[in-house]
Amino acid sequence: MLSIRIVLALLLLSLLFTLARRYLLPAIARLLDKMDGTLEHQTEKERLKLASHLAHLLPAVVLISSAEQFFMHWPDFMSVVHLGLWIYLYCFAGFAFAALINFATTIYSSVERQSNVPYLGLAQVLKLLDFIVVAILVLSTLLGKSPVYLLSGLGALTAVLLLVFKDTILGLVASIQLATNNMVNRGDWIEMPKYGADGSVIEVALTTVKVQNWDNTITTIPTYALISDSFKNWRGMQQSGGRRIKRAIKIDIHSIGFLDEQEIQQLLEQQVLQPFFDTAIAQDLIKQPHLTNLKLFRYYTQWLLQQNPNINQRMTLMVRQLESNEVGLPLEIYCFSADKIWANYEQIQAEIFETLFATLPLFTLSTFQRIGGRQQEL
Repeated sequence: MLSIRIVLALLLLSLLFTLARRYLLPAIARLLDKMDGTLEHQTEKERLKLASHLAHLLPAVVLISSAEQFFMHWPDFMSVVHLGLWIYLYCFAGFAFAALINFATTIYSSVERQSNVPYLGLAQVLKLLDFIVVAILVLSTLLGKSPVYLLSGLGALTAVLLLVFKDTILGLVASIQLATNNMVNRGDWIEMPKYGADGSVIEVALTTVKVQNWDNTITTIPTYALISDSFKNWRGMQQSGGRRIKRAIKIDIHSIGFLDEQEIQQLLEQQVLQPFFDTAIAQDLIKQPHLTNLKLFRYYTQWLLQQNPNINQRMTLMVRQLESNEVGLPLEIYCFSADKIWANYEQIQAEIFETLFATLPLFTLSTFQRIGGRQQEL
């Protein structure tokens, strides 16, 4: 008689699974398709998992409510069936909740690509709580105790739990601080030499931050390290109107001197310098007594930067002298490239200094270079 009831229960279970797979699963999938609208392709994997886990709940609920009718004359066997069905229900309810979190996270990450909310960390915390709740319910079912009884016993394990979940707790606190202070967002360019990180942030999770370096390697940094250690975030440069150029030409002090009439006339005859000498500033300069070649070159450099369309003229632009030292007199160019893309920025910077180095001898100036190296070449 018991075997017949078991066969009937298995037949009912098979029927419920068939109905769930054929009708309930497609219905849930269509409902989820309408929920995420235009994001069907991005969330396809998450939608299928969520729909599958939800479809598993129907057979469990129906069998739990009808188990007594099948096995009422065999209480011991019925208790074992009840135990297995409740564990089955708890597990798939937990799986469904975790799949729902993944589904919502994928949608949010696709819609809010530059969000400051640490949604990955929050999602991991929710899934961790989901796992803990399911584990408590399963243990309470196996032991035949109330979940409250198990929760009361967790107080004695607080120190152990704090030790086990130390990184998780530190990561959660760090994620909240990072989001509150807007310190790091996905897509930011950060530089952290201690961990060998120099690239774009691709993921801010609960316990780790992933950085894709410029050589396409991935560096994983503990989230709390961004709070406890210092790092450089280039977001300000990326959001500003330009990228800074700050480089100096070291002028040989022995080449600096006053220009006489003949030297000025030779400069005026240089075709490449003609546009500069046609300006009012240059005309006033060459009329000044005791004009030095460095002063004229400094004004020429300033004019050259002002004529460059790749330099942001609304930001700081200057040519200044730094303190002289054993390697000459540094003449620093300080300006901002209008193009912030790395490759273009390097190209703009290189073209500026190539022109300046090529023009420098026309002003009878020379850069400092160690004589020993030149003699060895000669």
